[in-house]
Amino acid sequence: MHRVSFLCSLLLAFTTLASAEDTVIVHPASAVAGLGADEVKDLFLGRKGNWPDGSKVTVAVVKDHEGFAALVGKSSSQFVTGWKKLVFTGKGVMPEILDSPEAVAAFVAKTPGAIGYVDASKAGGCKPIAIK
Repeated sequence: MHRVSFLCSLLLAFTTLASAEDTVIVHPASAVAGLGADEVKDLFLGRKGNWPDGSKVTVAVVKDHEGFAALVGKSSSQFVTGWKKLVFTGKGVMPEILDSPEAVAAFVAKTPGAIGYVDASKAGGCKPIAIK
């Protein structure tokens, strides 16, 4: 009986850890409250470089973030390769690729027009937005 109880406790702890929710964050002064899933993907992949008000978008992501890869439908290497093509053709500027969610949140918080993707608990002073 103790083994079953221990396994249930272990499973509950793992489920709690695994259920951390990622969110899209923007600069705190941003007027954007929500975006469609396709709009988010276009912003992160550099297909769209401006916010609805015309201001420039600056992308920040955590290096090798599995949840982010699922969001944009690209592996980390595909993401970087796509951005390198945009930079080479003069159609974009490489996103900030940082080592931690805290670093992404700090960058987004201090950079007007910035967008990032982090664990919701690490959003810091950033504004989380709804994905429609």
